[in-house]
Amino acid sequence: GGPNIEANPRLKAAVEKALQNNLSKESIERNIKGSQKDAANLESQMYEAYGPNGLCIVISVLTDNPGRARGAVNSVLSKMHGTMAKPNSVLMNFSIRGVFLISTPLTEDELVEALIDYSIEDISSFENNEKELICSQQDYYAVKKVLEGLKDTKIISSEIKYIPNEYVELNGADQERLNGFIDMCDADDDIQWVVTNSAN
Repeated sequence: GGPNIEANPRLKAAVEKALQNNLSKESIERNIKGSQKDAANLESQMYEAYGPNGLCIVISVLTDNPGRARGAVNSVLSKMHGTMAKPNSVLMNFSIRGVFLISTPLTEDELVEALIDYSIEDISSFENNEKELICSQQDYYAVKKVLEGLKDTKIISSEIKYIPNEYVELNGADQERLNGFIDMCDADDDIQWVVTNSAN
């Protein structure tokens, strides 16, 4: 037992499952070490919900007490006038993609050529040689390896994200409720991350 991931097979299995579900290893370790949870019994769970105006919400949880976590999710949802959804009814409104923010002197065409073997869906250019690159979930680690090997190229951030297929507009009052909901989720030790399809 204990919070040492490598020395605790059950914890390691939970962490590997969580990593597949979009959690970074750093956030998992922070969650384990920064709480009084039973590290040997951590479970990764995903909740789907609807908010105001049909807003789609996905909530990721890492907990040693599923009943407590579900109660917490229900509590914060009710304060936003949200409701739990059936499995996959909300997830079907999101696509899972690898998203990279990089700093590179390479042009978009040169990046496409370097990554010709992989499914690159979009590249956007910003100031200071920064570019955002979106790839398929399956190619995420292979693309990351190629980017790490490119000359003068630095990965600023990289993650596997749930990207909405379409967005919902919220009025001012509903947006305030959503902001409060996000703040409450951030403050909850069991809730790892939340994604919505709010256009605001």
